[in-house]
Amino acid sequence: MQYIIVLPEGTLTSEKRANSITRELYNITTPLAVQEPYQKDGTVFGVLVHPDGVQHALQVDPTYIIPVHEQATLEKLVSLFPELTGDERFALQSYALNTDAFPFAAIIPSTVTVRDQDYMVENGWIEIDDI
Repeated sequence: MQYIIVLPEGTLTSEKRANSITRELYNITTPLAVQEPYQKDGTVFGVLVHPDGVQHALQVDPTYIIPVHEQATLEKLVSLFPELTGDERFALQSYALNTDAFPFAAIIPSTVTVRDQDYMVENGWIEIDDI
């Protein structure tokens, strides 16, 4: 398992931003307009809470293939990364919406660092007993 530590951004806490990102990734596969009631809380990746209760991280698999629904939009997902330039936002949206599926790694912004389990243990995110 790999991890992306999600920093707060603007008015969004780390928790809210992490939950929103994984939810919006789910909406690429199953947009809100076609979701059944049982899918209203669907997500792609889990969210790990740091013992401090403030920091959150996504538990990710960069090789995970995200199918793209024909009605998918990426505006909300892209808006969760305000650090992206206009060109990066356009490239991300164009790439994801012009394919039937893509690996998650293909849309990880260049500003994001993917961490391994050793890093998370060394930095207090995971205790050895939890592994």
